[in-house]
Amino acid sequence: MTQMPRLEEQKLTNRELDQKAAIMVVIEHFGDIPPGTKCSAVFFGTERLRREKEFHAKLYSQNGVHDPETVRTMVAANVPDDPYWLVSLKSGDGANAAVTRLHRVDDRTGTIIPDPA
Repeated sequence: MTQMPRLEEQKLTNRELDQKAAIMVVIEHFGDIPPGTKCSAVFFGTERLRREKEFHAKLYSQNGVHDPETVRTMVAANVPDDPYWLVSLKSGDGANAAVTRLHRVDDRTGTIIPDPA
């Protein structure tokens, strides 16, 4: 007979709960997630946001944008200032190629962050 896991082993960490909550926000928001879709979420905290902003700034300057204020504006338009979850939904039923959709969920409010226009 298998032994039931202890209650402590069944508990999820706060970060795991937040990860699942971020995925559920996206699923509930869009509502058209087919069964079998693979879902994952990665947290973008302070350090990861800093690296993402550096990456975008370098990318823009390598592509000819050299005015510091313009670079700052472009980075700000594409990288949120506050921590967020990047939720990935990957579907594929075998007949079609896998399709991956990425969505950002604000860590503080639990709402979808609109894609930059």
